Amino acid sequence: MVVVPAVVLLAAAAAVLTALADTAPAREFLAVHSPGAVVRLQAEVSGAPSPYTAAPGPGKQEASHGVAVDLSVSAADGVPGDVALTVFASDPGWAALHDGERLDAVVTMTDTADAARLTARASTPPSSACTEDCESAPRGVLGSVREDLAQIADGYGAVSAGLVPGTTVGDTSRMPDALAQSMKDTGLTHLTAVSGSNCALVMTLTGYAALALRASRRGCLLAGLAALAGFVLLVGPDPSVLRAGVMGALGGLSMLSGRPGVSLNALCAAVTGLVLAAPTLAVDFGFVLSVLATAGIVVSARPVTRILSVRLPTALAVCLAVPLVAQLWCGPVLLLLNPTLPLYSLPANIAASPFVPVVTVAGLLAVCVLLVGRLLTPALHWLLPGTPDDAVFSAWERAASVPVGVASYPARTLGWIADTFAALPGAHVPWPGGVVGVLLLTALTLLALGGVHVLDHRMRRPRPIHGTARTDPAPRPESDAVWRARLSTRRFRRRALAATTALALVMLLVMGILWWLRPAPEWESVVCDVGQGDAVLHRTGEHSAVLVDGGPDPRALHRCLSDAGVTHLDAVVASHNHDDHVAGLDGLSDVVDVDRVWYSTAGDSLPDELAPLADKAVRPQPGERFTSGPLTMEVLAPTPPAPTPTAQSTGQKAHRSKAPSSDAENNASLLLLLTLTGHQGTTTWLTAGDLEADAYRTDTRTLPDHTAPHVDVLKVSHHGARNGGTDIIHDTHPALAVISVGADNSYGHPHPETVAALQEVGAAVARTDQSGALWIRKDGDRVVVSSR
Repeated sequence: MVVVPAVVLLAAAAAVLTALADTAPAREFLAVHSPGAVVRLQAEVSGAPSPYTAAPGPGKQEASHGVAVDLSVSAADGVPGDVALTVFASDPGWAALHDGERLDAVVTMTDTADAARLTARASTPPSSACTEDCESAPRGVLGSVREDLAQIADGYGAVSAGLVPGTTVGDTSRMPDALAQSMKDTGLTHLTAVSGSNCALVMTLTGYAALALRASRRGCLLAGLAALAGFVLLVGPDPSVLRAGVMGALGGLSMLSGRPGVSLNALCAAVTGLVLAAPTLAVDFGFVLSVLATAGIVVSARPVTRILSVRLPTALAVCLAVPLVAQLWCGPVLLLLNPTLPLYSLPANIAASPFVPVVTVAGLLAVCVLLVGRLLTPALHWLLPGTPDDAVFSAWERAASVPVGVASYPARTLGWIADTFAALPGAHVPWPGGVVGVLLLTALTLLALGGVHVLDHRMRRPRPIHGTARTDPAPRPESDAVWRARLSTRRFRRRALAATTALALVMLLVMGILWWLRPAPEWESVVCDVGQGDAVLHRTGEHSAVLVDGGPDPRALHRCLSDAGVTHLDAVVASHNHDDHVAGLDGLSDVVDVDRVWYSTAGDSLPDELAPLADKAVRPQPGERFTSGPLTMEVLAPTPPAPTPTAQSTGQKAHRSKAPSSDAENNASLLLLLTLTGHQGTTTWLTAGDLEADAYRTDTRTLPDHTAPHVDVLKVSHHGARNGGTDIIHDTHPALAVISVGADNSYGHPHPETVAALQEVGAAVARTDQSGALWIRKDGDRVVVSSR
């Protein structure tokens, strides 16, 4: 009785001493640089930047957003040190950092910084601390393979670019925001978190490959362990990968020693060893979720499978049991991250389960090809002197594109599954927040799991066979006529139930087909529902239009073009170079014909998404007009900035600090006046991208009346954000204001001040987050808005 308390006390003491030792450098750092202090850092990036959205501060209605970057600080204000620091940065220059890059930066310590986690914020871009030798240093074979896989997948569309590298090696840097939100809403985010299934596939495939080469049992296990180690290095030290890698290694070593591997023992040993080696993992959500999901599958998957197998085929029971128990075990922790419950998580995971292994295996084959190519390219270059390395490696890239192309089809299906379930009504079940909500869900989870295990125990318990012999005569058998009557009644009920079910399914199918094939409303302009972004079509012909902005997701834009029946774009306008306006233009020329492109940006280069249309792209000047059919489009502002000398022309390096700030890019938005002349009259539009209030006043000083003209329809600037101002609303005095905004967006758009200003001028307000796509037309003196 004394041993257990002694062990617990020793473990607690060791944990306290370890925590104090680990946080000693951070406490010394805070003693010198207190919260609110401005610090100049020399540091190295630890991991890729990850996007974040912070809740609105006191007295603010809009959330802040940017990227979070983990740094290993080597010096602060010139004083050497060694601490870990997380920077929350709003400047776009931080998003372009990569793992291992050295930099200099000026940051401000946050008020919440403590010894357990040093945090700072940055509003200015970092500058590279690399010399020429540093910048020319190779990224490493594994880093190059990850980048190669992402670039190849990018050629198969935005969905493939996000899901193929994400499912294979956990690289979600190119995941479209809309798809990431859909996967979060449907509980499919774990598909892009490399975990035990990926490690198991790597070890299994390598073991079978070694077995095919007639390797011994020990050789197959050693080959699998070596492949697992390489895969962990390729993916990086992600918490879930570390857990899966250590657990897999322990299982393989157990098999090498001739002992049967026990999953729960391996999990406990892996978790204990990792937490002792890195105590911070104990509070890492990714690690905790990985451990809980694995424990749930190990402990509860078999009982649930046995219960479901009573009524269902075993294969289907397994497909239901695994995501169900993982969701149950992880539910309370997930509630801390998202205060709602994903209602369709289970059916979405079941629908996705057949496609995930195909994407993963095909992606791993592509990784193997690229890895071999990277390793053999120097030797081939030696055999073919004078040939550029890129030319030698291109053959390997073409070979790797075959499995990536195969993976792209199930990847698109996964994206469709996520979008479909996320769009269903009631996708989020509200749940009490805070500690009360977590405790309530934990209690319900424990109750459900306890009931499952009790029921499974009773089912497996042998039934008693003892009893009492009866001496009275058996009941007389019933006549054949009675049996036939009962059988006829039973058959009639079954047939009636089958006919009713079939009729209901047919009616649902017919209603679904009619809903899917329903015609689009009459329209002159369509404000596409692209989530948190802008995309507006203005009709110029039966199947042609002018597109102003493209939203954040190509799939949403393509769906809008298809619904509107548009196959030809007379012009594409990119108001400014922000992802929520131009990312959806990626691959547009593969879907429709485009005649010309207008664009604006605070920088010097054309947005990357419009690179295939570079020969048709121009930066229009104020006063420039474009007319196509019933549409006339005029540029009111701004004047394009003079091009700056490039790094090549000046002989200097291009620094990341020269990237335009977010505000500067917003203020480079085109101010456009559009006039549509239809059968029912003329409709005037004013659109200004994400133009902010101060820049609007500057732009309108060049107009004849120093103000924007009155219009019928105003596309509200910056999705109704407060920094869009209200001057443009009072100047234009629109009859209709349209706000293109994502549902339940974390930015707080539209801002109450913007909505109040629209009410003051008597404008009708239509929002895509409330009504979906907005189909707008003129009907006499009225502007009519319809939803499909």
